[in-house]
Amino acid sequence: MNNNVKNYFDLSNCSALIAGGATGLGYEMAKGLLSVGCDVTIIGRTKKRVLQSAISLNDMYDSACRGLVCDISNENSMLNMINEISSTNEDTLNIAINSAGCNVRNRIENVTLDEWELIQKVNLTGGFLFARGVYPLLKNANFGRLINVTSIFSKVSFPERVSYASSKGGLLQLTKTLAIEWADSNITVNCISPGPFLTDINKPVLDNPENYKIFCLNIPKGRFGNPEEIITSCLFLASSNSSYVNGSEIVVDGGWISC
Repeated sequence: MNNNVKNYFDLSNCSALIAGGATGLGYEMAKGLLSVGCDVTIIGRTKKRVLQSAISLNDMYDSACRGLVCDISNENSMLNMINEISSTNEDTLNIAINSAGCNVRNRIENVTLDEWELIQKVNLTGGFLFARGVYPLLKNANFGRLINVTSIFSKVSFPERVSYASSKGGLLQLTKTLAIEWADSNITVNCISPGPFLTDINKPVLDNPENYKIFCLNIPKGRFGNPEEIITSCLFLASSNSSYVNGSEIVVDGGWISC
């Protein structure tokens, strides 16, 4: 057999933009894309963290990685970033990944309006602004991929997740709607819904051994995911060969929602 399976995930001469790419699962996905030849731009709100992550990624791989400061929940910040990407990428982009997000754990009786609106602004409004911003660039490319990182809490939930679960449910529906709207533009829109992973966003759980045990009771694998276990899902959805996968959700949760 002459075909090399790895060629299905060869992204040489392709470009990617990852919101939230400086940390957590976004950083792991940047590693995965760089490893198959893709040029990657990571964006985040903290300049020092973004630039340090870009330097680390460049040290690991031959492909190019750069870091830009951007708050995807701020319209002006998004417009400035898109203008910069447009000028350096000749108005094209193959892969856009929204892995930005935040979470404040609270029961509804203790959730303030400011807290609620912060979560929606970052997780849902940010997803809307990001998608709207990258659309022209994806449309101009020879193929386009938008990948939203949602959560299993878009379908199931847990105490103290009222704000977070609501925002991720909205992001899942945004994904499905854009998959329909953009299908005739050679763009696919899909999402990855992670369960609990060993990342900073889950630090409050990880720092409490009893809470961690309670969480793991919901997971047939009996543990949180290791960050690198997200990479293959990203590469599958990002591939130019996944052109008939549209409006889909890949759940990476150790079996939680299957129970």
